[in-house]
Formats: sequence, C-alpha cells, structure tokens
Amino acid sequence: MTLSGWVDSHSHLADPRLDEVRGAWIAAAHQAGISTMIQGGVGPEDWERQKQLALQHPSLRPVFGLHPYWVAEHSEEQCEAALDILARELPRLCALGETGLDLRPKYRPDETARERQVAFFERQLELCHFAHKPAVLHLVQAFDESLQIFEIWGVPPRGAMLHSFNGSWPEAEAYLKLGLFLSVGGPLLREKNEKLRQVIREIPLESLMIETDSPDQPSDLLKADLFPPASLIQVAEEVARLKKISSREVLDRCSQNCRKLFSL
Repeated sequence: MTLSGWVDSHSHLADPRLDEVRGAWIAAAHQAGISTMIQGGVGPEDWERQKQLALQHPSLRPVFGLHPYWVAEHSEEQCEAALDILARELPRLCALGETGLDLRPKYRPDETARERQVAFFERQLELCHFAHKPAVLHLVQAFDESLQIFEIWGVPPRGAMLHSFNGSWPEAEAYLKLGLFLSVGGPLLREKNEKLRQVIREIPLESLMIETDSPDQPSDLLKADLFPPASLIQVAEEVARLKKISSREVLDRCSQNCRKLFSL
C-alpha cells in the first residue's frame, strides 16, 4: 500500500508523553501504509501542540475541540474563552472534536460539572452547524442523554464520527439511524469484549471507521502501556476476521469513509 492510502481516524499524537517516541512512531505508521492520522482535540494547550506538530508532520491532521474531560475540569469562564478561540480556528480545520459527554463519576464530580458538559457539547454542535464542519464525538455512559441532545440539535449537517465506540448493538443501531459513523480501536482487541465483536459482525462497512486513539487504550495483545498508531493494522485484522473479509478491504473502505467525512 502506498502512502496515499490508509487513515487512522483518531489519535492524540500531540500528547507530551510521546516526546521521545513520536517521530519513530509516525515513521513506523508510514512504513505500515498509514499515511494520515486524524487528531482529537482536548483544549487550547493541546491545540497549540497540534499546530506545531502539523508543521513538522503533515500526515497529522489537526482537529480542535473542548473535550468533556477538559470542560469538567475548567470553569464556565475558561470554557467560554476557549470556545471563542475554537470558533476562530475552526474554518481551517477538517473537523471539530472531541466534543460530547463523559458521565462517569470522576468527570461529573458535581451537578455543575455535568451541566457544563451538556452546555458546551450543545454549543459545539451549534458551532459545527454554523461552520459546516463534521464533529468527532466522545460519548461515554451518556447514551440516553446524547440521544436527547441530538433530538433537539440534530447531527451536524456535515456528519459526525463517534470515536472509540464500545457499546452494544442496540446502541450502535440507534447511532447509525442518526447517520453517525462509528469508529473502533484497541478495545476490540481485548479478550473479553464480545459485546463489541458482535457490533462489528453486524455493522455495515460503509458506516465503520478504525482508529488507535494513540497513545491511549492499548490492546491486551501489546502488553504495553501505550498504543502506537501502527497498531491500526491489528485493529483492521480483527475487524476482517469478524466480518470474514480481507484486512486490505477493511483498511481501504474505512479510509474511504474517513476521506468522505473529513474531506481529505
């Protein structure tokens, strides 16, 4: 496969933990045939790191958004200021994200943090509508809440990808009916994750993307704390095994889906 081909739909290669290995990881991904790595935004500090890295590594495509983690940890005023920056930056980006909800207890220590997550998720969806950009979604333990928000605000007209989907088939069906792409990564390679394997058996390939979320969510197979972007090949091989097709077909079609959504 030439370097014009495969796409990792979601990673965080601006993560400071990667300063010693980032260059080697990107080179290894290119060697494996992965030519484009879509990033996921966290907050303004991360956005600045993404900008600098994109100058050095054009295969990294910046994506800025206010991650639910970041929103939960910052004040209303800080979130408002960051949203203003995001609105100015968005026209130059291929998508807005990560945005969404993470309603695990540690990310909603009080009702105020939960309300702030909801408010700034809605504000970012509104921004996607206004700027005509797709969204990269982070939705964890927030299935009912997210459906209620989409019922009010709709899915961005340019579409959206739910990154690192790890739910059930009924949940997947509900998101697919909204027109979302679902992206899967390292959790699919975990030995006991039969629930997600069933989703892969059922989901149409035209609605699927694959990712690494690098350096996060390493698989059981790696026996390591960090997940390099070249591991996308392992994810593709597991999808191929479950769908009884070739890994090349998985990589080609999922990359085509990425190009469509992100206008690559």
